[in-house]
Amino acid sequence: MTRGLVVTLAIGLGLAAHSVEGQQEPPVQTAAAVVSPAPWIDRLYDRITRYFNGKVAAADYYFGLRDDIGPFQESQLRFRLWVEHDRYHTRVEPTISADVAIPRIERRFSIYADNVASNVIPGLSPTETKDNLRVGVRGASTHGRRWQFTRDLSVRASGGLVLEALVAAHYQWYWGHWDGHASQSLFWNNQDSLGSLTRLVLDRQLAPAWYLRLQTGAKYTQEREYWTASQVVKVGWVVAENRDYLLGSVAAFSKDQLMDEYRAEMTYRRRVWRPWIFIELTPSLRFERDRDFESNPGVRLGLDLFFGGLPRL
Repeated sequence: MTRGLVVTLAIGLGLAAHSVEGQQEPPVQTAAAVVSPAPWIDRLYDRITRYFNGKVAAADYYFGLRDDIGPFQESQLRFRLWVEHDRYHTRVEPTISADVAIPRIERRFSIYADNVASNVIPGLSPTETKDNLRVGVRGASTHGRRWQFTRDLSVRASGGLVLEALVAAHYQWYWGHWDGHASQSLFWNNQDSLGSLTRLVLDRQLAPAWYLRLQTGAKYTQEREYWTASQVVKVGWVVAENRDYLLGSVAAFSKDQLMDEYRAEMTYRRRVWRPWIFIELTPSLRFERDRDFESNPGVRLGLDLFFGGLPRL
C-alpha cells in the first residue's frame, strides 16, 4: 500500500499501531542481521529489488511531473505461497503484493495503489482472502485526536475491472491497559452492490513477550442478503525478538443468528537463512455446521519473501 495511507493495527510481538482494516500483521523489523554468505541468492535478491524499485521510481518521476520530493523512498515487492490441507480440501494459493512508493503522484493527484484485502471479517485464513491490485483516489479525510473519516474511489482487477467506493469512520481509544480501535464502513462495488462492515479490536500486552488481541466483526452485502460475523481471540508469544514467534487463536463464525464454524489454530513463524525469507507452520482444527460440526484437522504451510523495504516478522 502507498506509504502513509494505511495505518497498521497490530498487537502481536510489539504490535502497537492500528489498522484501518483490522487485518493484523506483526510489527516491522529491520533486516540488519548477520547471515552467512550466499552470493547467488543475494545477487538474485538485489536484481529483483533494484528492477522493481527502478520501474516504480521512474513512473513516479514521470507522471509526478518530476517534482522534487526529497530522499528516495523504497518500494517493496512481496511474494507469498500458501499450501493448506485438511480432510476435505487441498489448496495452493500464491499471492504477489506490493507496497508502492509513489510520493510525487500521490501528492499531485491523491492517487494510491495497494492490494490490501479490504472488507474482510477477522479470523479468516490467508487462503480465504484475495489481495487484488487496487488503484484509486483517496479523498481528504476529516480527523480529530482519536477519530477519522475516510472516503475512497478505486478500481481493482478481479476477473475483470471492479469499481469500488467506500466511506469509513474510525475511532481509537485507551482504557487502562487496553488499546481499542473501532471502525464502521459503508461500501459499494459493481459486483456486490451495497454493503456494511463493523469491526472492533482490543489489544493488551500481558507480559514483556506476551500479547492478547480480541476481535469482532460483522459484514452485510446485498448480494448475499445475510450477515456474516466472527469473534476471535489471539495470544502471541515472541519466542526470539526479530526472529520467530508463536500465535494461537480461537475463532467462531456465524451467518445471521446461526453459528457456522468454530476454529482453532496455532501459527509458528520464523525467519530462515536470509533476513527477507520467512516460513510458517499452522496446524488447525475446524468444526463446521455444513459437516455436522465433525472435527476437521488440517495444516497450512507458508513461504513469505520480501524484496526491498523492511520485512514484517
